[in-house]
Amino acid sequence: MRQPPESPPRAAWQTDSTTGIERWLPRVILGGMMTLVLSLVIGMGAYYVYRHQQATSDQIREIAERAIANRERLLAGEIDYLSQELKTHRARFAADLQDALRQRTDEQHDLISALYHAVQGEIAPAQIETFILEAIRPLRNLDGAGTGFVIGQDGTALHFPLAPQLEGQHLTGLRDDTGLAFADEFRRIAADENAAHSVRFRWHPRGENEAMADAVAYVRIVEPLGWTIGNSEFVHAAYASLRTRMLEQLSARANNKAASGSSVDSDVLMVLDRDSHLIAAPAPLMRAALAENSHPLLRNVSRFADASLRGGGVVKFEVPPTSAQPSRRYLAYASMPDEWGWTLVSISPLDQIDALVAEERQSISTATANDFRLTALIMLAVTTIAILLSVLFYRWIEARFQHYHTDIASRNRALSENAQELRLSAQVFEASKEAIAILDHRFRIVSVNPALERISGFTRSGLIGRHCADLLTDGFTDSRIWLTTAAEIQREGHWTGELELVRPSGSAYPAWVSVGEVTNDAGHATHFVVSISDISDQKRTEQRLRHLAEYDALTSLPNRVLLLDRMASAILSARRHGHHLAVLFIDLDRFKNINDSLGHAVGDELLRQVAHRLSGIVRGSDTVSRLGGDEFVVLLTELDTPGRAATIASKMISSLAAPFYLDGHELTITPSIGITVFPEDGDNRDILLKNADAAMYHAKENGRNGYQFFTSELNERAQLRLELENDLRRALSRHEFALAFQPQFDLRSGQLVGAEALVRWHHPERGMIPPDQFIPIAEETGLIVPLGAWILRQACANGQKWRDEGLPDITIAVNVSAMQVRRGQFDAVVLEALSETGFPPDLLELEVTESALMTNQDHVSSTLKAVQSLGVKLAIDDFGTGYSSLGYLKRFSLDKLKIDRSFIDDLPDDKEDAHLTRAIIGIGHNLDMKVIAEGVETEAQEAFLSELGCDLAQGYLYARPLSRTDFRQMQIDLHYQATSKPASSTA
Repeated sequence: MRQPPESPPRAAWQTDSTTGIERWLPRVILGGMMTLVLSLVIGMGAYYVYRHQQATSDQIREIAERAIANRERLLAGEIDYLSQELKTHRARFAADLQDALRQRTDEQHDLISALYHAVQGEIAPAQIETFILEAIRPLRNLDGAGTGFVIGQDGTALHFPLAPQLEGQHLTGLRDDTGLAFADEFRRIAADENAAHSVRFRWHPRGENEAMADAVAYVRIVEPLGWTIGNSEFVHAAYASLRTRMLEQLSARANNKAASGSSVDSDVLMVLDRDSHLIAAPAPLMRAALAENSHPLLRNVSRFADASLRGGGVVKFEVPPTSAQPSRRYLAYASMPDEWGWTLVSISPLDQIDALVAEERQSISTATANDFRLTALIMLAVTTIAILLSVLFYRWIEARFQHYHTDIASRNRALSENAQELRLSAQVFEASKEAIAILDHRFRIVSVNPALERISGFTRSGLIGRHCADLLTDGFTDSRIWLTTAAEIQREGHWTGELELVRPSGSAYPAWVSVGEVTNDAGHATHFVVSISDISDQKRTEQRLRHLAEYDALTSLPNRVLLLDRMASAILSARRHGHHLAVLFIDLDRFKNINDSLGHAVGDELLRQVAHRLSGIVRGSDTVSRLGGDEFVVLLTELDTPGRAATIASKMISSLAAPFYLDGHELTITPSIGITVFPEDGDNRDILLKNADAAMYHAKENGRNGYQFFTSELNERAQLRLELENDLRRALSRHEFALAFQPQFDLRSGQLVGAEALVRWHHPERGMIPPDQFIPIAEETGLIVPLGAWILRQACANGQKWRDEGLPDITIAVNVSAMQVRRGQFDAVVLEALSETGFPPDLLELEVTESALMTNQDHVSSTLKAVQSLGVKLAIDDFGTGYSSLGYLKRFSLDKLKIDRSFIDDLPDDKEDAHLTRAIIGIGHNLDMKVIAEGVETEAQEAFLSELGCDLAQGYLYARPLSRTDFRQMQIDLHYQATSKPASSTA
């Protein structure tokens, strides 16, 4: 066999080639470095010159821009200042007008008072008023827009320039076109020390006999004469005066700015109106505008107007050259139109800025020439040093090249040996069905496999370089959780746990995540490996099993297991917070008949609809569950009273009473409901369920279609309250209420002076129902508001009827609930009752409890003050049993204080009650209030109260509450006795 020719030895060939490279490569490097150094030096020098020129241009441009910007800020600041001044004057217009009127009125008041004291005793009293009126008549006109007036004590117009034809006439009832009796309002406001003494009204301006205009007056009382004096101004005239004054000030400012030179050489301020007409400017500009002469600045007015309409801003323009002067640049700032339609414009020439820029350019050019010479010397020195360093580097690189050549050959052999192992590892990484990500030592993602892209929804390019927290978006997005997890990984070398991850589409999926570290030979972590497994199927299976275990398959309501769990939590919460909770056991009456006759399919659908109706009645915090068959249990939590459960049960009965339409059938079903209450009927869930079941059977025994409490007492109480509430809603329309009157007597004279109106309910079946049973229900349901209005109207109507019969006037006291004062327009209700009946307001007395005064005091205070302004009196009822705060006695300006009967019962024997009663009477008298004691039943109590100085009393000693007829007869008898005493004594 032929042998192939022998090749030259590879080692010998490789050695020769390497020797050639070692000879010429260092020289090539040296030549390249020298070329590079020279290129860099030349390039840097050229670049430096170029950048220096660019910087010079930029510096000059920046100086010009900064100067112009500063000038813009100055102009804008001036315009903003002037605009704010105008805005401030407009905002203070009303206050300044009122101050001016007050000053005029005070001067008029001082003049009249001085005249009165000067002539008092010198001339006859009857002539004093005439003398003073003649003396002040020259004050008739004020600034051509206002008037000073004088109204006599009896309402006569003594001096009334507003309507001179009315002087000498009574002004009572004089009204403007809004219906305001402003002359009467002048007198009322002037007499009220707490009022602001300012009145807004409307009247005819001078020369305008038809249309009225808004006016403001300031009024005062002249005490020696009882006159009402004042001054008024028409608002539109005063506002026009303000505009004229502001325009004059702007014109003066414009002339002051132009005083240093002509309007072309100096800064200029001008004002344009809504139609872009010049209304204020330096005098030369105004003359040019009036003469319609062409002026360089006036030719740009349209540009100022356009800038104003765009919201205000800077306007730059140039004046063309003339024979007298070259072209000039200007900078202007225009404001946006203000409330009056004015546009403020401030203009400044840019000549000074141009001169400044030219001076800076010359200075910079000189500095540039000096810098260039210095730069050339530095670059020459740098080039020399660079060449020397290049030669030294050549010597060093030549030795290092030979060393690196040997080392590279050794490394190539090691790399070739590891290449196959790396390819195998990469194939395993790519083929794995488990999602894997490789992280660097800073937890940045450096590689991911296709399985991770498929599971997470992220792409490889979208993940590489990002922090792993972007991938593990649940727990790792919280920096505290991430720090804790990273610390555990670095401490233990691994971390494993379940996370809720989110795909880029926003969908979440549960995953089991494992993180482990990869270390080098020194034991330091260089990388981390993250593996992710999608456990969505496992979680769905767990959730499906949990739902099957806790929810009813037919109705999707909680089953017994979940109900018992929620009951345990609700009992703990109710025990902790002192609440009630109720368990309602519901069984559908005769449901078996529907199943047997129509089939289980219809029965199942009926159960689903019943579950839907029951769920719609309760709150979100309550639970409706199905135990099985036709049995439902409802858990009601956080109940204030057990009676609330009865209300819910009634709603359920009413809801289920509506027909059900199933498979072409119209069905009706009724429930039997058993109610048990925690803690009254049991303190654990098993007892409560058992008792509710027993109560349900009790409901079935009582006729079905109803509810039954486990405790008979609660059942009766809830049933009675529900019936009373329903009857109470119909009692007003059925005229079942009536008033009784308890007389009130003056302890000094013994005369009948008043009566307290008390409501009575005559139930057609239950008979007389005490107020303490139905009044709390009325307040809780809000029915006290219409009931209280009815009581007020009836009390006023009876009082007026007795007056019409000629009986003496007495005070009628009516109790007022706190809810009446807080809800609705109570002052309007009182006014309506007085207007309908004609009963005098000073004979009506409203008794308010302490709790009504203490709640929402601002609203109550304003409401009661409105009632008092009608002339109605206020009394505080049951004093001493509530907060007993002395602060509100002063704040509400009450007329009468009523001592509660609990202090009267044991008088005069109980020393503590005696001391308290004496203190209460003293407090009332010191606050200018009359004091009335209620519940007086013995003569000893009456004598003791009289000794303490108590003013009035009521109680069984004098009479029980009487019907309207009996009280009328008492009035007649007492009136007859009072009128017959003088006759009998004369006989």
